[in-house]
Amino acid sequence: MGLLSATVTADVAASRIDVFEYNVPVDLTTIFTGYGPLPAVSGTKNQTGAWDGAGQKRTVLLSDGSSAKEMLTTYEHPNYFSYTVSDFSGVLRFLTTGAEGAWWFSSTASGQTHIKWRYAFTARSVFAVPVLWFVTKVLWRGYMRKAMRLLKVQLEQKAAPPEPFC
Repeated sequence: MGLLSATVTADVAASRIDVFEYNVPVDLTTIFTGYGPLPAVSGTKNQTGAWDGAGQKRTVLLSDGSSAKEMLTTYEHPNYFSYTVSDFSGVLRFLTTGAEGAWWFSSTASGQTHIKWRYAFTARSVFAVPVLWFVTKVLWRGYMRKAMRLLKVQLEQKAAPPEPFC
């Protein structure tokens, strides 16, 4: 089956190294807070390593009681990382056999960091494609946009110089 993907981007007022080092091990519960019928991330468990190298794994727990396995597949500090998601236990298990996520980080001429995030699902069958297309292009893209906005706020608050004390 083919891949159905969604991509979102953002420019963040922080250095590429800071953005990469914050983003890769980010607390998923702070950016994946749910979107419409898509559940929030409620935690992770069984993580191997510091989430800073290919082959490390964890289980992502969702607010609806479901979970998925995640594995870092590429880690190229500070430019790129990718991961696979498999073994969905919720409704997505009927639509997809897995997913691939990839994040790219580049410095802009204005000193900001440009982030590009692509997420692609593999349809379980030809019959799942229409529903998975809707999930990917409408619901998941909205989920990604919300997560990216929350990540951008966290990064820019972290990068902002402290307010002078008066």
